[in-house]
Order: sequence, then C-alpha cells, then structure tokens
Amino acid sequence: MGIPVCTENRNAATLLKKARFEQGKGRETTYLQQQYICRRNVPLNAQQIAEQKEQTRKQWNANPCGQVGDISYSPEYFERVEKNRYESYGNWMRDFYRYHDHAGVRLLEIGYGQGTDLVQYCKGGAECYGVDITETHRTLAIANFASRNLQAQLFLEDASDLHFEDAFFDKVVSFGVLHHTPDIEQCVAEVHRVLKPGGTFVISLYHRNSLFWWTAKLLKEGIFRGKLFTIGYKGIKATVEKGADGRDTKPYVRLYTRSSMKKLLKDFGPTEIHVRHLYPQNIWLIGRFLPQFLIKRLEPLFGWYIIGIATK
Repeated sequence: MGIPVCTENRNAATLLKKARFEQGKGRETTYLQQQYICRRNVPLNAQQIAEQKEQTRKQWNANPCGQVGDISYSPEYFERVEKNRYESYGNWMRDFYRYHDHAGVRLLEIGYGQGTDLVQYCKGGAECYGVDITETHRTLAIANFASRNLQAQLFLEDASDLHFEDAFFDKVVSFGVLHHTPDIEQCVAEVHRVLKPGGTFVISLYHRNSLFWWTAKLLKEGIFRGKLFTIGYKGIKATVEKGADGRDTKPYVRLYTRSSMKKLLKDFGPTEIHVRHLYPQNIWLIGRFLPQFLIKRLEPLFGWYIIGIATK
C-alpha cells in the first residue's frame, strides 16, 4: 500500500521520503503514521507524534483502561468494571462529575475507553458521542452499551482532527486521556471549535505536583529502585500505566500544574481548576500512617488528577 500524499503540507515531501525509506527497508508504516504524514499543518516532528500515538494504541489495545480480571463482553464484566471505578479507584467521581445531571445535553467524550463514564452520562439523560484511537476500546465500549440497551455514537477517531461540525456540542469531557497525546494543544483547539458558545469543557489530566508522582514514582521507583538511571524520566512517567515497562511499552505521558492547565485552556472563558484523587496507597512510605482527615486536607493540593472546567 502506498503512502498518501498531502500537497498542502510543506513537510510532507520529507516525511514521505522517510516513510518510503522505511518501506524500502521492509519496515511497515502504520495507519496512524500514514494519517499523520498527510495531516494539514503537521508540525516538524510529525513522525515522532505518529510513533508516540502508536505507542499509546499499543498500550491500551493490550491493557484496556479500567480492565478488571479477564475481559469478557458480558453485563457482569462491565458491572465489575463500573464497581471498581466508582467504589475502589475513584469514589469521589460520581459526586464531582454529576453524571446523573445531564438531561438533554449533547455530550462528547474524548477517550471513552470501555465506555464506563459515557454510560453514566447516558443514564443521566445525555445524547452521547465518543472518540477513541484504540480499537479494543471501541469494541468493548460498543459491547458495554449494547449490554445495557443504551445508545451512543462511538467513533475510532483522533481528537486532533474531529469530523464534527462547528458548535455541535453542549459539553465535551475527557478523563485521564489527553496527557497521552503530544499534540494536546491541537486537540483542545478542536474541542473549542466543536463546542457551542457557552458550552463546557471538562478535562482531567495527571498532576505533576501530586504526592503519588513525587513519592511513589519519582522517589520510590526513580531513585530508591534506580529506574531513573535505567529507563529515565520519560520511562518512569510511562510506568504510571498498567502494563507499561518504560522500555518496550512506553506510552507518552505529560504531567500538568495549575499554571500549565490555565495556559492550555487560555482560549476559553471562565475556568475553574480542581485537584482530586489522593489515597494512603498513593503516598509512599508514610501514607498508611496518615489519618483520613489529613488525607482529605491534602487532596485539593496534592491529588493525582488536575481538572479544568472551562466555558467557551
């Protein structure tokens, strides 16, 4: 299969030459690599973006987000995933995101995973759409909705180039997804485009100033266990994901602060910043000794997720 040519991309010729060189050496170029080589306004590191996104697909095709035990397509399996998410992993999520309060809202989720959160929005009355770049996620999400007799339009699509028309959605949400894409700014620009004036964007990203990152990952894994000197800083960031070793499986991960979140959402209007998700097991060495009231006090400062709620 030949590599498609995009004449409006000034870098296309160089990238095309590189891709054909790979083919000439007997190396396959992936679908996403072909797609990104031909995208309009591709930045200079388009090939690297494609490769990093391919790592992301590899990670979540092998380890679907929120997987509990062996995968099946039964209602019982999806109920286990849901119970684990909202009772074990993030018992703060139902109250914070108010899934039940979305009657009549046309909503898009970027990175729907197994469809767990999108199902909640659908139950809450939303007209649901979703995009995800992972084939396994789409298969599981379709089965999840079917097992509950619920409806959603689920697409295998990259958030940096959405097919929806301008001002189409009342709300766009993305939980723990866009910190895995190196072209997040383009994705956010697309969100801004497809949101109606007055619409809401809720984005949840990994928080750099979290106790989980500083103690459990950087201090324990990076320094105490020496991984900072073997797989490096980027490798350690990759290992926050289940199944990633920071070597062969190395999904792209970016961490955010309040200031970088505000910068990311600069084209929106009023914006709120929140921090959530802190448990004793997230704090290496001393977490089990800390009283619950102190954990709750620390959570808005040092939780693992930083959440932006922005209005167009």
